[in-house]
Amino acid sequence: MRDVLHKILSVFLAFIVLFSTFSFTIEKHYCMGEVTDSAYFVDVASCGMEVEDCETAIDMETKIQKEKCCQDIQELIPGNQNEQQAIGNFELDQVQFILAFASTYLDLFEENTDQVTFKYYTPPLVDKDINVLYQTFLI
Repeated sequence: MRDVLHKILSVFLAFIVLFSTFSFTIEKHYCMGEVTDSAYFVDVASCGMEVEDCETAIDMETKIQKEKCCQDIQELIPGNQNEQQAIGNFELDQVQFILAFASTYLDLFEENTDQVTFKYYTPPLVDKDINVLYQTFLI
């Protein structure tokens, strides 16, 4: 259970880092001071009124223009620029560290087989009674 929770948390944190570096724009179309459409990844749709609809002509020589009744506003939400710049500046020692870290991290998920490394080791012979020599007794 702990391993599953650890994996879920690490994937969640990786997505947070990934999405914090994204920059995106929000386009909004205002018509008569009210938002009629908003879009995140595509161009915003117009309300159908053209600029000519907002203009009135008094006579041929004089043309009075009112304020534009439609506006397209783009809001930029910037991502974390520090992490985006650091991605392209890898050096050889950093790449070696990342490869070593990745290989040791992947070794954590392999099953651990119990290998006895001291199978052929014989302990040294006891030539003196150490408890009596150092006067240490369990009471």
